[in-house]
Amino acid sequence: MNTLATGLLLAAPSPSDGQELNSVTVSPGLPGFFAAFVLAVLVVLLAVSMTRHTRRIQAQARVEQRMEAEERAAAEAEERAGTESAEQGADGAEPDSAADELDDPAAQGSARDGSAQDEGPEGEQRR
Repeated sequence: MNTLATGLLLAAPSPSDGQELNSVTVSPGLPGFFAAFVLAVLVVLLAVSMTRHTRRIQAQARVEQRMEAEERAAAEAEERAGTESAEQGADGAEPDSAADELDDPAAQGSARDGSAQDEGPEGEQRR
């Protein structure tokens, strides 16, 4: 039986029998080119998609950081306002309303001559 198997193996043609290996018979041809081209296109599309997703995630993180900073600033401002009002309430003093009138230009005009509407530009009287 061993001799029969050996005889069959020796009688079988080898892959290189009858044909020479050259650049035409070994090249991948058109199907190989299409496969490589499709893979290249897929890699480029994957890279573009990854870049978009990375930018989107980074932008969302920046927005979240800004919102957290604004919330912290608002909380600190409320805390300061609460502390200041508690200090004013402990003193028993009310805020000075005269200082508020000095900041308001309409109030300044009415305080000087009784009517802010009669004044023109640069404090001149209208005729």
